[in-house]
Amino acid sequence: MYFGNIRNFKKERHAHLIPLVRRLETLWLKSRGLSNYRIALLVDVYETTLRDYFQLYQQSGVECLKSRYFCFD
Repeated sequence: MYFGNIRNFKKERHAHLIPLVRRLETLWLKSRGLSNYRIALLVDVYETTLRDYFQLYQQSGVECLKSRYFCFD
């Protein structure tokens, strides 16, 4: 099966995946035991961004990640 140009697919996926879904997807993948490196590759974010997501989740819970603006103290 041929899926065409993978770069175009990745670009389209990234353009249509809203930030909320991306943030929640990182938590789900982490709960499945994936490494930060692997999650960063799959979700197409930097590992430092993942660490920020996980830190915010630990400090403020999922509601903070679900908000449009992050909950910084």
